[in-house]
Amino acid sequence: MKYTQLFTFFFSMILVLGCQSGGKSASTDSETNDEPAGQALAFEQQQFHRQSAGCDQDSSHCAEVEASYPRATAGPEQAIQKINDTIHSYLKLSLAVFAPSTEDIPESLDVIADTFMSEYEAAMSEEDGFETSWGVDVQGEVLFQSERCVSVQLSTFSYIGGAHPNSFVYLINFDPQTGAVLKLPDLVRDTTGLKELAEIAFRETRELSADESLADAGFFWGSPFTWPENYALTSEGLYFVYNPYEVAAYVAGPTEFTISREKLSGLVKE
Repeated sequence: MKYTQLFTFFFSMILVLGCQSGGKSASTDSETNDEPAGQALAFEQQQFHRQSAGCDQDSSHCAEVEASYPRATAGPEQAIQKINDTIHSYLKLSLAVFAPSTEDIPESLDVIADTFMSEYEAAMSEEDGFETSWGVDVQGEVLFQSERCVSVQLSTFSYIGGAHPNSFVYLINFDPQTGAVLKLPDLVRDTTGLKELAEIAFRETRELSADESLADAGFFWGSPFTWPENYALTSEGLYFVYNPYEVAAYVAGPTEFTISREKLSGLVKE
């Protein structure tokens, strides 16, 4: 599978997961905001690990599937279920690197791992003596937690042959009372003002002047500046990540930056 095709697959699935997880934006009306906070969410780290039979004997002939991710264990029942279901969906998306579509992703992590091992053995049998290791590793954590928002990060690193490995970051913001996925309009009061700050931060991160063409610099494929698919509220501010291939060629790498709470100056809904 070519890496550009892999990114297209992940990108399309993010859109599907966003629709499945939220539907409508979470309510931010005064009645909802005035309701007393329920039981605080608590998380425990879960582990998943599978490896092919030859890993212990020969590290050059080895396939591994590994994941460490947060799971909600206490809090509002509705929120626990929705948050865990959403994290599980993104986890499966991250691990199922050979699934052609969301409909083809198995529910079981073990089945996903079995497919990965089978694809590896099939590929190695065609290499005529050349052996290499494959792996996919997902590391997840709770980045931030408050009465209004819980932010989760899933960082994926994979290598399935080819010229280079792949890496992606997924950032998900949850309403801790309902488990609904929060989008930017749920997190900030003025998306227009925020977009101006984000473009300034993007240019600073990429060392581009204010009047330099983003297209000429190799970003956004000739289109105007746009939000990344992944952003998260943190204690420092708003964290943005553009994954490889999202707005530039792989060689450009990811672009990430945080707009500080000081610069946000009251834009955040907290």
